[in-house]
Amino acid sequence: MPTRHPQTLTSEAGFSLLELIIAMTICVALMTAASTLLATSLRTRARENTRSDALASAQRAVNIMSREIGNGGYGLTDNGIVIADSAASSIRVRANLDNDNTLADANEDVRFIYQAANRAIVRFDSFPSPTGDTVVLANNIDSLTLTYWDSAGAQIGNPANYNSAERVTIDVRVDLPAGPEQPASVVRLQSDVALRNAPNTLQQF
Repeated sequence: MPTRHPQTLTSEAGFSLLELIIAMTICVALMTAASTLLATSLRTRARENTRSDALASAQRAVNIMSREIGNGGYGLTDNGIVIADSAASSIRVRANLDNDNTLADANEDVRFIYQAANRAIVRFDSFPSPTGDTVVLANNIDSLTLTYWDSAGAQIGNPANYNSAERVTIDVRVDLPAGPEQPASVVRLQSDVALRNAPNTLQQF
């Protein structure tokens, strides 16, 4: 009987050129989508970080200003506002906090100034003299507006009459630019400060 030799069957499998091109195209599309999503997330996070920092800085400045302006005139016979150094974007207040005969101690003669060029709110304390102490309270601030009101609730337009102010409104604005996926927005922080030593208040005691 004839001898039969077993035959070895070999098969070679692989991707065709067309299949390889399709697979690479899909991979590139997926990587592009993932990269775009990551870049968008990073931009959004950076914008929100900037927003949070600006708002926290502005809130801190408003709180400090409200406290010190409200205490203006303590131990004095007026509301403590220094007319010559007060305007719509700056205010200087005095207070005799330790009830001595001078205003030469820390926190007794302070001025808050908005520096438009630096977009910053700065606090200047006249003590220690002669150079004083300057502290930046907030950065990335787009405007600071101070409005002075009399006892009748009318706005005081003439700076010469600021010594009759009963209230001061602090208005801080922060502009957030538009991002690739987000519109521009404006955040405003306001504080209505009653002067504890305003003229009418002092007359009640």
